[in-house]
Amino acid sequence: MDESTTHFVAQLVEVSESEDLSSAEVRALAVKTIESGNILFLPRAGFTLTRREQELVLDASVTLPTRKERESRNGRPTVLFDPDSSKILRSRIQRPARDEFEAMMSRFSQWAETLVTQLLPNYASALVRDRVTFRPCERGTPQGLHVDASYGHPTEGRGMLRVFCNINPTERPRVWHVGEGFEPFARRFLPTASFRKTSRIEQWLASLGITKGRRTPYDKLMEDIRGQVKGDDAYQANCPRKIVEFPAGSAWIVLTDLALHGALSGQYSLDQTFFVPVTSMAEPDRSSLRILERLSGRQLVS
Repeated sequence: MDESTTHFVAQLVEVSESEDLSSAEVRALAVKTIESGNILFLPRAGFTLTRREQELVLDASVTLPTRKERESRNGRPTVLFDPDSSKILRSRIQRPARDEFEAMMSRFSQWAETLVTQLLPNYASALVRDRVTFRPCERGTPQGLHVDASYGHPTEGRGMLRVFCNINPTERPRVWHVGEGFEPFARRFLPTASFRKTSRIEQWLASLGITKGRRTPYDKLMEDIRGQVKGDDAYQANCPRKIVEFPAGSAWIVLTDLALHGALSGQYSLDQTFFVPVTSMAEPDRSSLRILERLSGRQLVS
């Protein structure tokens, strides 16, 4: 299917549990799938919780201690974990449960890194591990189609490779909708996007470590088009899409800066974000960075 047309919609490409994830054939399929803006789907190869972890995940008094959190229907708040410090960031989860969640999320982060290294060894040497996200809240309000931009953690032009797992102990699927290819999407929103240079204040914040890295013109452009598409009701109502389901126990891997996606329903998932330099990709011209540079005629990362 020609990705340059608006008829392309992201596909789920399945790798069965019987496949050797280290085989040349599966690795080639994984790279082609991900770099094409599709989703690599592992239906029975997800991260496994211990019995105690299942109990903790389901205990709303622990994961969502306030009434407002328990009544949330938009998938928030999320619990963020920094693998480098092995600490949860900005969460109301209290000790000793907090320690147990940190151990679970650290174990998941290591599991996700092993999976990516096994499937995508050419990425491994340059892979930068970012945050783990735990989503304990109900997703009852559909999330609009969007691409990901990393605000406090600028990508500096790198792809956002994310490993997702549905860890729902009650066997409930996680449901997404996925949209058209990145290039036709970008052609639609690029004409009204703003191109902003990095300010001295932003350079200062980066130098102090307040933001983890420098916000490049690429990062700002991705933030702009992400905001545009999420606020465009006509596009959200009429754009090409398909519904996909991820059963409990499954995992999926996707470049979320390249694939239009949005959550529709589900509860309890984990995901690990990695940054992948464009130079590590088999086909760098397929990256969101190179597509935006070609369409805009501008260099977006210096």
